[in-house]
Amino acid sequence: MWDVGEDEFNIWGPHLGTLSLTPDFKSRVLGHLYGIEKFGLRAHQQHRDFASLAGLVHHVDGHIAYALGMESAWAEPVRERWRSILDTQGRPLG
Repeated sequence: MWDVGEDEFNIWGPHLGTLSLTPDFKSRVLGHLYGIEKFGLRAHQQHRDFASLAGLVHHVDGHIAYALGMESAWAEPVRERWRSILDTQGRPLG
C-alpha cells in the first residue's frame, strides 16, 4: 500500500507497540531549524539545494506535521520554535 522506508520510524518505540520518531529524523528536522536560524532562509535553501523558499518551508512544515502525529510531546516545542523562526524571518509565505 504505502512505501515507507523502515528508517523513518520505529514501530517498537519506547512503549512497546507505539510509533516513535528515529533519532536521525529528529536530527534532520532540528538541523533545518538550526541552519535557518544561523544563516537565514535563503542561505539555507541554497545550501540544501531546495528549488524555492516555498519548497523548503513546506518540507519542514511537513516533517513537523508528521512528527506531531507520532510524538507530539517532542514536536510541540519544535513547532513553536519553527513558528518563531518564521516570524523572525518575516513569514515569507504568509
